[in-house]
Amino acid sequence: MRLVIAIAASLAAVPLAGETLIQLDPFAQATSGHPACPAPAPPLLTREQVERGAHARAERGTRCAMEGTCEPGGAYRRDPEINEAARAAIAADARFATSSVWVTTSRGWVTLQGCVRDAVQRLQLEEAVKKVPRVVQVFDETRSVPVRPRPPRRAP
Repeated sequence: MRLVIAIAASLAAVPLAGETLIQLDPFAQATSGHPACPAPAPPLLTREQVERGAHARAERGTRCAMEGTCEPGGAYRRDPEINEAARAAIAADARFATSSVWVTTSRGWVTLQGCVRDAVQRLQLEEAVKKVPRVVQVFDETRSVPVRPRPPRRAP
């Protein structure tokens, strides 16, 4: 029975052909130096998913304003500028030139997706983003994929 419920729930999230998808949270590519890294899908929602999540988003914004942990306007207000600041910080840092990283921000929580060359670069990336102003939490969903050197070109 649980399997049936899980399958039904996953099918409910699949958009129908021609259905308009909505992007609420900012999503941007920060680097593109990893040649074998597939681009993740942006966080797109169906109208039904947006409507189901509207109450929770409004409640989070109201709660943080009442607690004084965010400014008036809600927890999501600064997401575009936080996302851009995180993207710019990654793009400007030479340590990440061999990575391909995408950034999504929702209520100050930054999610990193893509590929890094190794565990050291992965940790450096997370630490760099944690230092960006207004970042509340960092979720690292990157994968460590070694970059293979290109074979030397043959002379004609």
